Amino acid sequence: MRELQHRTVVERLLRRNCVLGIVFLLQSYGTLFGGVAQTSSKVNPGLQGQIQAIVHFFRGANFQQAQDLKRATAEYKEALALNERFAEAYNNLGTVYFQQGQYGNALEAYEKALNLRSDFAAAHCNIGALYARQAYLMRVSQFYQRATSHLQRAIQLDPAIPEAYNTLGIVYARQGEYHHSSEFFMKAKQLRPQYADAYNNLGYVFTHTGKYELAMEQLKEALRLDNHFTAARHNLGMLYQRRGEVDKAASELEQALIDGPNFTPTHVELAALNLRRGDGSKALQVAQRAVEMDPGSALSHNILGLCWFQLGDNEKALEALQRAVDLDDVFPEGHSNLGILLNVRGELDRAIIELDRATELNPQLAAPYRYRGDIFLRKDDPKRAIENYNRYLKLDPKAPDAAEVRSLLSLFLLLDKKPKK
Repeated sequence: MRELQHRTVVERLLRRNCVLGIVFLLQSYGTLFGGVAQTSSKVNPGLQGQIQAIVHFFRGANFQQAQDLKRATAEYKEALALNERFAEAYNNLGTVYFQQGQYGNALEAYEKALNLRSDFAAAHCNIGALYARQAYLMRVSQFYQRATSHLQRAIQLDPAIPEAYNTLGIVYARQGEYHHSSEFFMKAKQLRPQYADAYNNLGYVFTHTGKYELAMEQLKEALRLDNHFTAARHNLGMLYQRRGEVDKAASELEQALIDGPNFTPTHVELAALNLRRGDGSKALQVAQRAVEMDPGSALSHNILGLCWFQLGDNEKALEALQRAVDLDDVFPEGHSNLGILLNVRGELDRAIIELDRATELNPQLAAPYRYRGDIFLRKDDPKRAIENYNRYLKLDPKAPDAAEVRSLLSLFLLLDKKPKK
């Protein structure tokens, strides 16, 4: 999987496939805060409470920048206990929850910020990022609509907020609208020329639209801005892989793991690359590390199953592939791979169920049709075998086994033309 990226001044959120960021606020209360040190003994109790709230807010911000999220949470809560109308503190508390994957708590905090300030652009941006994240994880398209609404509102309130343009670009890219997404990424770059995330994301879009030279320029600029940018290094590796430069791809993916050793998508892609190079043992080591780091990742279990399959241990392969679809029932490639393995094992009825599920989830996925054709051929149903083989060639006319499938279809045609006795 290639990675889209949305980084903020707080952190770079690295998650599977969809990487979204948040707007973290460190408000400037310089005048108020500066005057307090000299006159704190004369401040009335109500104002004193607000001043202390600001002190806790700044402490929370410092802890959050230092990635001490537990203490950041405590400080923001102290700020809110002293000033329950502190919208910025609710926003930043939401970002802490977002960073920890506590999306329900994050949404509640952001909504409280908006209840206090309906024109709070940063909170709208963050809710948009949250809904975009959930849309990807849960595959709920309505969440993309909610994300778009909040992000557009953020831009309306603050046309100079690059995070909103970048996240909106991600929303469009995730839905395959690459033309629109590239416009938003370029706007984010224009607003913040040093915004490495926007260069990375534009590189992602150019890769997916076949503009490899432009993609290379954008990804290398992202890495020039941040040489340890794991997602950009990952994407550069995937770009080399698409160009057929396998050794360069492996080098970039390996460097990405040095920069971000816990970045699961790179482990998955490096394992897949080693499989394609015929090094099943090395692929297995990388895949096992992916599962160890993220046991709840369907992608990790899927690649582990493929490694065991290549190494000839079909029992372990079956266990891993079944786990992948149990974790993510709407993972078409997982169902396809499980169906292919079941076909190899001779469990044709179960295989058809899995392959059917794969095509139901993604009708443009070619591989299931190839193996459905084989199964129907074994079931002495040449008509349905031919239908599936034709569909396979239509979807992937340059498949490695395309010539073999065309030979099968030619044979069917010759047999059909033989005179009936």
